[in-house]
Amino acid sequence: MMFLKKNTNFYIILFVLIGITLRILVSNFGYNHDFIMHQKNMELLKYGESFYSYGKYNYTPFWVNLLLLLDTISLPFTDYQPTFRVKLVLLLSIIDILIFILLYKNYSVKISLLFFLNPISVFITGFHNQFDNIAVLLAFVAILIYEKYKNNYELLFSLIIFGLSICAKHIFIFFPIWLAFKEKIFHKKIIIILVPAVIFFSSFINYLSVDYHHIVEHVFNYKASGNGPFWKIFTPKIIDIYVDKKILFITSLIILGLFFQKKSLRNIFHYYLISIVILSSGMANQFLAIPLVALSVFWNKKYLIYTIICVLLFLVDGDAFNIKFLRETLNWDYRLTRMMYYPIILVLLLGFLETIYGRKKLNFFLLKIINLAFNKIKTQITFNK
Repeated sequence: MMFLKKNTNFYIILFVLIGITLRILVSNFGYNHDFIMHQKNMELLKYGESFYSYGKYNYTPFWVNLLLLLDTISLPFTDYQPTFRVKLVLLLSIIDILIFILLYKNYSVKISLLFFLNPISVFITGFHNQFDNIAVLLAFVAILIYEKYKNNYELLFSLIIFGLSICAKHIFIFFPIWLAFKEKIFHKKIIIILVPAVIFFSSFINYLSVDYHHIVEHVFNYKASGNGPFWKIFTPKIIDIYVDKKILFITSLIILGLFFQKKSLRNIFHYYLISIVILSSGMANQFLAIPLVALSVFWNKKYLIYTIICVLLFLVDGDAFNIKFLRETLNWDYRLTRMMYYPIILVLLLGFLETIYGRKKLNFFLLKIINLAFNKIKTQITFNK
């Protein structure tokens, strides 16, 4: 990055323009079911109908109201047919740019570019149009304020932003518990957990009288696909049968917060982003973009491999580019897509362990596991003879 030292602002603007252009270009390759649902739910709200009863909306009203606001904004090229899609891609691109700026200001140009030009980020924003980046941006701002707060007002302000992040999408719903583990003063622990939770639950107030049962069913009782690769790989079949993966996910994520409580605030923020994807009870393409801020900060070869495998998945997945020639050549189907999540999560896990323990300790640990597995197989073969 030596060439960036001269005319830094010029190169930053150039890379931002490249990133936006890539997102717009990718959007021209199509869209999937998620965008259709974004538009449908927005139209239901626009015409005074219940988007919760429709059954395809699993969040607080934050996102659908933001979409309605976006719909009211006029663009100079209104004759262009899919105007709403263009506005949506531009909105999500602006969010990515703001994350890019935060990474640049708090880390480096290299780290900010690793996020902004990462093909996963480009794809999820440009093609998939999922909005996890809004929750990540708000939580990133909140943690930067939180780590420097000097009085109760600044603490409250950061917690309010965390609450808004959870309203945007539920990614950080358990993160206040991680913060509370680090806090030494008991009443502040309560405040840290309570304020974001109150904001989250309060966001439903205007909809409870009509949509209470639909909100309970489609938001609080919503279950992902249940294809959590981590649990499929590392838990015995009997646990998989009798224990809900959602329970495993929540329990393990909270316990992990205890394990990381002595780490720096900024590091636990990054660790949370990676952990929530690894431990997820269900996996979908948009989840793969959630840890990108953290991966950019802690970049290693395993995170590069993670990125490459994700891109390969996007090329053939029916919910992504769905390139016909590649699908037919590989005889690709939904089952293979679900199987592809296994190596993705495994590589992400290995990269995460390297981030925490370092490469040498990780390699030593892996060698011990391989040696134990080899001895177990050898013993089994000898026993069978």
